[in-house]
Amino acid sequence: MSVALRPEREADFPAIRAVLLGAFPQPAEADLVEALRAEEAHVPDLCLVAERDGAIVGHLFTTVAALEEPEPRAGSPVAGGGVAVSAPLLVLGPMAVEPDLQRAGIGAALIGELLRRVPAAAPGVPLVSVLGHPGYYPRFGFEPARPLGVRPPFDVPDEAWMAFRLPAYPPPGEPQPTGVVRYADAFSAVT
Repeated sequence: MSVALRPEREADFPAIRAVLLGAFPQPAEADLVEALRAEEAHVPDLCLVAERDGAIVGHLFTTVAALEEPEPRAGSPVAGGGVAVSAPLLVLGPMAVEPDLQRAGIGAALIGELLRRVPAAAPGVPLVSVLGHPGYYPRFGFEPARPLGVRPPFDVPDEAWMAFRLPAYPPPGEPQPTGVVRYADAFSAVT
């Protein structure tokens, strides 16, 4: 199946909402995307759509988050105390594909395109995190996030909490980005 992948445009928003409403059993994900756009927590060049015959059939949303450490560690000085932000990171999701086109490779194409675009669109960002199906995301290179020191802000199954190391991820021997992920405010307001 042939689809075209590109960044979303404002004119796509109603069709994107329809894809989200069709793919999820409740409107929370569609409402979340709208709230994240309003908060300007997303990365427009990394919020992608899949088009087939001119119709939006898939969508992947990407937001900026931060890794926060409650206590400063060596290499992460904090002026005046408080919370040390060790690194920005990206959050993949929500992602949706029209129900009758699921399992046709559209989601995989969106993820592949995201990971291809990230180094140019968000240079210096070391990680992409996802809370998702442990049987799906590892095929793209996602791995358990907790062993990397990336912790969720709420209880989630370890196997569903994953991260993808980008080219900006420090090599062994250098300080690694660790901490608790601080999502955009809309995540807690909508979900």
